Amino acid sequence: MNDAASRSEGDWIDTLQGLLIAFVVAMVFRGFAMEGFFIPTGSMGPTLKGQHVRLRGDHTGYAYDADAGPLFEGGSAPNASVPVLDPMVSRQMPVGTEELGLLRRQSVGGDRVLVVKYVPWVFPPQRWDVPVFKNPPDPVGDTQNYIKRLVGMPGESVVLADGDVFVAEAGAEADDLRIVRKPEMVQRVVWQSVWRSDWRPVDVQRLEQQMKRGWPGPALKPRPEDRGEWTWTDTRDWRWPHESATRLELDARAWPITDWSAYNAWRRVPEYPVSDVRLRGAFEPRDPAAFTASMELRARGLLVTAGVRNGEAFATVAPESGGSRTLASASARLGNVGKVIDLDVWHVDQAVWVFVQGRAVIEMPYELDADGTSPRERLVACGVDLERAANNPMDARSQPLQSLAWNLGGTPFTVRGLRIDRDLHYQPGILLPGNQVPSNGPLLNGRAFACDAANPAVLGSHEYLLLGDNSPASRDSRYWGRPHPILKSAIGFEAPFVVPGELLVGHAWCVYFPATYPLGGGLDMRDPSGRSPGIVPNFGSLRFIR
Repeated sequence: MNDAASRSEGDWIDTLQGLLIAFVVAMVFRGFAMEGFFIPTGSMGPTLKGQHVRLRGDHTGYAYDADAGPLFEGGSAPNASVPVLDPMVSRQMPVGTEELGLLRRQSVGGDRVLVVKYVPWVFPPQRWDVPVFKNPPDPVGDTQNYIKRLVGMPGESVVLADGDVFVAEAGAEADDLRIVRKPEMVQRVVWQSVWRSDWRPVDVQRLEQQMKRGWPGPALKPRPEDRGEWTWTDTRDWRWPHESATRLELDARAWPITDWSAYNAWRRVPEYPVSDVRLRGAFEPRDPAAFTASMELRARGLLVTAGVRNGEAFATVAPESGGSRTLASASARLGNVGKVIDLDVWHVDQAVWVFVQGRAVIEMPYELDADGTSPRERLVACGVDLERAANNPMDARSQPLQSLAWNLGGTPFTVRGLRIDRDLHYQPGILLPGNQVPSNGPLLNGRAFACDAANPAVLGSHEYLLLGDNSPASRDSRYWGRPHPILKSAIGFEAPFVVPGELLVGHAWCVYFPATYPLGGGLDMRDPSGRSPGIVPNFGSLRFIR
């Protein structure tokens, strides 16, 4: 009996010790290796989602997420009507309404992310990381944890121009700054959808009756002289029956390419033209060797053409004014591409990429000047009045792209999966009292940090600049003003607009638990009773963060 009791007591003690050791290891792991965080707001949307509502267009079936924050602002009555858009039909004209109270009940929480802690000299911060960090103006309060994209590194001069990031060493002249380009894996994540041919309205007549106006049609349209020859079917196949050349052109009036995002459907935010775009399509030519397909883009005073012809990929950037001068050109033999040619063409960050069958065959950077392109040269090329922008940076709006089209021909063909995407775009801005904490010291005014092409912002030896992917609705570090006084006494930091390295927690590595859906609500989250608990994770959104 005594021996049995001793063994029982020993088992109990061993179990307790094991649990204690496991707890200690977990806490150490959490403190020094990984930690989970919850995203409450939409500053990184749609890359990472805060509280949002899942919507589905009744006319096209297109599903998208919209920031739920505006639904809880303003104090509107629950029975108020809220306009609902179908982004594949129109961005300007609602296709219906929903009751505010119902949308509030259908909203779900944000993504939960797993963060890998930064380790100096082993795993340091890198540009284009998505770090979690302590908010310098409020490092110990309710809003202490932020998540944004790292764009400015220590010891750099930085300018944001036409939505892109230009840098040089600290102290460099304004005209010495040059663009920094996103790597491919980051760029693929931040593309945002403008239009897709797969989501054409099923019943155009019913749609027009509901909107009480005509549907503007798809974003890409055959040129007028060819429209009678093109056919498309309920399977979303677009067919051209001739060997002669044809052209699909962007209807820029109905589908302007700006930094508008469906995620901000219920926010009133300024829009800025974007000319960093992506065209994609899956082409099935009768004779692949004779087939020609190329993107044609006119923007920034340039003519950009890129695609495939005569069994090779090609890209050219030249002044739109014509002549024999080219800024950059490249070509690559393709070999046997198969029956269907998946063609994906990018114009982004002053570079042209061509992908065939998902493989990069051309990556061609270009400059507007033989010595490189400064932020001011870029703004001038975009039609920005520098004097007017100097008085008000919000006036630094680029001219819209002049045209965007597919030039096609050489053989009859069928095309499916046409799509247009646009790059993220960092807007210019000014300092406002509402984005600053008055108790931290005198309010600052003027341009937002890094928004003056003539006077670059300078980052100290341990300072970082972080911006949200959802630039129109992100409280970026460039707007914050002065940090909390506690940081001066604790780490000797008092610089406005930036984040000291000591406040960077770690790199957001993956979304380990996406937002949950109401039980029985379905993918469109239709739950008229609003009583089903949100307990079904959207496992399809599990992903690594780039």
